[in-house]
Amino acid sequence: MPGPSKRIAVAGGTGGIGSHVVEGLLEIKEKHSLHIIVLSRSSKPDVIYAGAAAPVIATDYNNVHTIEQVLREHDIDTVISTIVDTVPSSFKAVQQRLLDAALNVPSVRRFAPSEFAVDSEKLQSTVVFYQSKALIVQSLRKVREYNKDFEFIKFSCGLFMNYFAYGNPKPDGGKAHGHLRQFPFVIDISKGTADVPGDGNHKFCYTTAEDVGRFTAAATQLETWSEDGTMAGDFRTINEIIQMAERVTGKTFDVKYNTEDDLLARMNPNPESAMTNFYLEVLLGMIRGECDQGAELNKLTNVKPTSVESFLQAWWGN
Repeated sequence: MPGPSKRIAVAGGTGGIGSHVVEGLLEIKEKHSLHIIVLSRSSKPDVIYAGAAAPVIATDYNNVHTIEQVLREHDIDTVISTIVDTVPSSFKAVQQRLLDAALNVPSVRRFAPSEFAVDSEKLQSTVVFYQSKALIVQSLRKVREYNKDFEFIKFSCGLFMNYFAYGNPKPDGGKAHGHLRQFPFVIDISKGTADVPGDGNHKFCYTTAEDVGRFTAAATQLETWSEDGTMAGDFRTINEIIQMAERVTGKTFDVKYNTEDDLLARMNPNPESAMTNFYLEVLLGMIRGECDQGAELNKLTNVKPTSVESFLQAWWGN
């Protein structure tokens, strides 16, 4: 039956983006009387945020029965996967076992696979790792064919705005990254450089990890879920962001513009893993228009996200 989520399990909720999703849910826990649990590969203390708490339950993702027991015990109706595994075969297997366990529990009626970036199905032809992400979406569509009451959503947030804070000089500058690892994606403001896919004039979606958590939490309270879980903090061209960064910092940036051939020439022809060429593959997907998305959750929720300009001012301004 449709209706807002009430009892939510976040798999991988002690990781980077998973922590932000849990914090987003804890912000609204009391208002909506939510029961939230966090599944993790190892035992950890409860997650405490905004005056609310969620227990962390050590879970063996290799055992469908073990996952199922946890979901049954807590009468879970919604499973959100934020699991990260850079080995495609194990990533695919873990998510499938999570879904199989959820389908064995009558109370579960909603499932969100581990997307939380650019739509994996759009990028799967270019980004090798995303092929393993797209497989679970195909499984979810098959479930929908025979169970019309089952809902799933792809949470797509574009590119993480937090990466623009890399190397910022603020005393508390590390907070700008939230729970994400520090990484200068395309634009390294600290060095005044940019490694741009294409001519820099195409608009892309940028969202802070904190806003991703808030959008996700707000989406759990929608009466129904469609597959489209796109969200956006801002839509900007890379050239616009470079110009903003130059104004805020007073630097003149050294900008390299890359063609498809430039990026292909930089790739390792004998990659050791699916992640070896990941960064360059994403840039290639950006050139090919495979990173475009909408902002459906902006229209359906009351989340007021951070803009790129306000983010740059906060972490690079005087």
